[in-house]
Amino acid sequence: MVRARLVLRLRWLWFSRTDPERAWQGLDLQFSNNERTLFSASTYMTIGNGLNALFWEDRWLNGQSVGELMPMLYSCITK
Repeated sequence: MVRARLVLRLRWLWFSRTDPERAWQGLDLQFSNNERTLFSASTYMTIGNGLNALFWEDRWLNGQSVGELMPMLYSCITK
């Protein structure tokens, strides 16, 4: 049961990034740090036109995020 819940939550994370037409898209869904970490480790972003990419968090620099590559710089950025 726990695995099915995790799979569903990761799927919601994926759709929240890739499909703006989902009915629940406007909801403020809360994800745990573990869910976000697993999602991040399992995906990478291609910048494309830049409308959907998160510059600081997405793993678009050879499979790594700016935060992973430059943690001191990332720590200076206001959230």
